[in-house]
Amino acid sequence: MKHSLREVAIVGVHTTEQAPSIARPGIELEIEAFKGALADAGLDTRDVDGIATTRKESAVPGSYDPMYFWAEQLGQRPMGYLGSAAMGGMFTGAVGNAALAVAAGRCEVCVLVHGKSGSKINPAKAPLPTTAPRVGDWSELIYGSTRVAWYAAWARRYLHEFGVTSEQLAKVAVDTRYHATLNPQSLMGGRGEITIEDVVNSRMIASPLHLLDCAQDNDGGYGIVITTLERARDLRKKPVQVLGMGESAYVDYYLNLPYPLFGGGQGSAVKRAADCAFEMAGVKRSEIDVAGLYDCFTITVLRDLEEMGFCKLGEAAGFVQDGHTRLGGSMPVNTDGGLLSNSHSFNPGGMHLIEVVRQLREEVPPARQVPGARLGVAMSQGMSIHGATGVVVLGVQ
Repeated sequence: MKHSLREVAIVGVHTTEQAPSIARPGIELEIEAFKGALADAGLDTRDVDGIATTRKESAVPGSYDPMYFWAEQLGQRPMGYLGSAAMGGMFTGAVGNAALAVAAGRCEVCVLVHGKSGSKINPAKAPLPTTAPRVGDWSELIYGSTRVAWYAAWARRYLHEFGVTSEQLAKVAVDTRYHATLNPQSLMGGRGEITIEDVVNSRMIASPLHLLDCAQDNDGGYGIVITTLERARDLRKKPVQVLGMGESAYVDYYLNLPYPLFGGGQGSAVKRAADCAFEMAGVKRSEIDVAGLYDCFTITVLRDLEEMGFCKLGEAAGFVQDGHTRLGGSMPVNTDGGLLSNSHSFNPGGMHLIEVVRQLREEVPPARQVPGARLGVAMSQGMSIHGATGVVVLGVQ
């Protein structure tokens, strides 16, 4: 049975403090995000009958499952627990699934929340377990690697195959930092703009990726509220319709590099998810006014643009070089500074979507507002190099 996503809207968003380190527990950030997003929508906890969280493990010590924790928070009322809002960067797909749940009548008001503090992605900063097993069954660390090494191998082959330079990669970081300087809440914007020379002269992490080619690792949280368009019309903020969504997976979880790296295999999940979302929305790529694209590394943005169909394979560096993705261009990307310069709080895919929502609601400062933005797209990925992806197309009437 097909359900119309056009009758579903995002009505509330909230971002908590984003900082290199936050002393509060992650569950406190989730609760703040939950309440803040509801307040933004003009709703309260009594209105909620569906919830999804990025937290897989027990929400607090001694609790059995996040479902029971949130049932307690909501006064033990009947509630649809939609499960984990996706691993890695696939939060955008979870938003699409929550929208489908609302469209199908499984719930009327669904809140998606994320909160992270204390855990570190960087292996050099992550605490070492004192008991066996020291790593999970599917950990890439068993093979002597880290995630940056996988992306570096991907980037090295891309630069070689398509004649792209490190300076062209750096342009992605330069543009997102510029956007971050217009976002007072961003972690890196206060440090000012950077140049291409700053990026290529920054410390090499895994060739060809320099320090400023890599996203930060920080703490923070966010929340998103979804409900029916009918109910949204009576709420505080302009509803942002969910026009189309798509999810896809080509998962290797950092255990191998499928062949070919480009034009099939790795990246095909992004293409499938984007094709599904745009077809469902009935929207052309050329109609998108603003985009939030996953940018854990500079190379990722180039591959996002290509696999999502905004330019052809091997042409993304030129697309960025021509200014299309910078504010003032044909489709500004990551206008809040993205993961590279705004925030990367472990499962940060919702941050891209929230910025697109705020752009479509015309709630960002004038200096970074995309004039007349009516259509946007948010994309997030994770589990491996473009291995699992969610895409959501959004619009306002």
